[in-house]
Amino acid sequence: MFKRFTDNLTLSKIDRIFWQAKFPKRKHCLKCGFRFLLKISDSRFQCRRCGYRFSLKTESYLLRSRLNPGQWYELIYWFVYEFTANKTSKEVKSNQRLIHRCFSIIRQAIHDYEKTEMEKLFSGVLEVDETYVGPKFKNRRKSNRDYYRKVNAVKRGRGSKSLQQPIFGLYQRNGTVYLKFIKDAGKKTLQDIIKGKIVLASEVYTDTWKSYRGLNKQGYWHETIDHGKEEYVRLKRIKGAKQRKKVHINGIEGFWGWFKERLLKHHGVAKGNLIYYVKELEFRFNNRHLSTDELVQKIIYILMNFSPSND
Repeated sequence: MFKRFTDNLTLSKIDRIFWQAKFPKRKHCLKCGFRFLLKISDSRFQCRRCGYRFSLKTESYLLRSRLNPGQWYELIYWFVYEFTANKTSKEVKSNQRLIHRCFSIIRQAIHDYEKTEMEKLFSGVLEVDETYVGPKFKNRRKSNRDYYRKVNAVKRGRGSKSLQQPIFGLYQRNGTVYLKFIKDAGKKTLQDIIKGKIVLASEVYTDTWKSYRGLNKQGYWHETIDHGKEEYVRLKRIKGAKQRKKVHINGIEGFWGWFKERLLKHHGVAKGNLIYYVKELEFRFNNRHLSTDELVQKIIYILMNFSPSND
């Protein structure tokens, strides 16, 4: 069990990786911050000032579980390789519920990390769009379909009482993506997010959905693409510029295809947990330039600094 990725690593080396994630610069006392420590054993230290003793498990939500650092290291690799909990449990010959719980902790930690990272404002050339995720009306149980007919929530599409969860997407050309759950695709909802996340005078490309009308008056350089007329890319001449601008939203639409392909493999996600899967995919896309080992190191850093109380 748990030996596919740890055969060439001793437990002391894995411990060192986790210590480095907990203290990127230098180890210090978790109680008083004093930097001079006494090493009691391979995994325990004592502060020379206050006498406080601590180990990897101290103030680490991750390592309070029954799994040791080597087993967590192994599971993080399976997670990075996009294995489901069910598939991973068969590979490592372990309990599927345990693996699912561990993967849930990783997703919750990534959710908190992305929430902090995405507080920044976006500028430059940006593509904006929305999508819907969740079961379609025809795939619901008959009793549920009857109920939704009564409350007139059977329609699909923007602005209607959709049964699916609408998600707002903002894509920075050749950069990062930002995802947010929204209650509807109305004008106030979408434009409030745009004003809160995008710097004025930025270039914003959208489709012709009515909720995006008026962005030019808000201080943005706004251009639209009309998919209804089979328009997908348009070259626009800019006064004083040598090259013409490419107006399109192919970047965000390509991301939606990538996003849904990976979400579908889970064969259904509970509504309360959907946000964690969405933020996981946002994180994966934004860190697509990292190698497997670099991504593992980053997730270990996130987990070692994660606390559920931050939710």
